Amino acid sequence: MTSNSKPSTTVLFNGDCEICSKEICIYESYGASKGLPIDFKDINNTDLDLFGLTRDETARQLHVLKNSELFVGVDAFVTLWNEMPKYRFLAKIFSLPGMAKVAQFFYYHIISLYLYKRDVKRLKT
Repeated sequence: MTSNSKPSTTVLFNGDCEICSKEICIYESYGASKGLPIDFKDINNTDLDLFGLTRDETARQLHVLKNSELFVGVDAFVTLWNEMPKYRFLAKIFSLPGMAKVAQFFYYHIISLYLYKRDVKRLKT
């Protein structure tokens, strides 16, 4: 990506979540090494008003903006993975009709819920 080009994909992630930040760091490093037009923004250091979002809602699930369209949860991961050749196979797997529904259920009701509750607890201490 040249300094004049604007990323077409923006990833909003919780950098204070150890698990989230480790995973996103892998994607960010890969994207940078390939010069991919992806901008990674830690929700704790970003004016989310610019996106019409709150910290609470963005801490609940991954959010990805691509060409001004917002993707949340598993759809956000699929959108991100489609931007990275190395991870496109994951996008294909998680886009399969049955797999997408099962993945969204587990991500929203188990994984992201657990991570969100950890984040809320951390913020209270």
